[in-house]
Amino acid sequence: MATFWAKYTQKLAEKPLQVKTMTSFIGFTIGDLVAQIPALMDGKPWDATRTARMASFGLLLHGPIGHYWYEFLDRTIMPQASKSTAAVVSKMAIDQLLWAPVFTALFFSYMETAQGRPEKAPDVVREKLWPTLKVNWTVWPLAHLINFRFIPSSQRILYINTVQVGYNAFLSTMAAAKTGATAEKAN
Repeated sequence: MATFWAKYTQKLAEKPLQVKTMTSFIGFTIGDLVAQIPALMDGKPWDATRTARMASFGLLLHGPIGHYWYEFLDRTIMPQASKSTAAVVSKMAIDQLLWAPVFTALFFSYMETAQGRPEKAPDVVREKLWPTLKVNWTVWPLAHLINFRFIPSSQRILYINTVQVGYNAFLSTMAAAKTGATAEKAN
């Protein structure tokens, strides 16, 4: 494990965007696999396409955007006192009040588009945004207080993806749930 960690941190220093992107790819893949366990245990087949959609979101959007977003917060919010209580609380609040709604809307829009239903995205976002944000706000404020206070900025995406495995399982389940906007296509 020490060898893996040494190689991970070396690669992270050499190619931060690529490593963070792959970290998100793996985190979103695992999150979807965890979300599908109950269905698999009931004898339903693994939905590989669903896993591919989640993995591609991590690879194409979450990893790269997260890399730049957290760099931006660290660079602009009290960089001279980045671990101070004021800086930590400010970063968490900005992340949760600005980024969380944007991220959630982006996530559902991407999932609908990846399923060939881009026209359904606005309705799905309207229907699922608020319930998802309520769950988000039970997990991420505390997780980000820890993140911004104790986690080195280079390792934020790894930390987030570790916490996010469970949250990604929730997101995957939310994205797969039929809504008024998606149920009519199924009929």
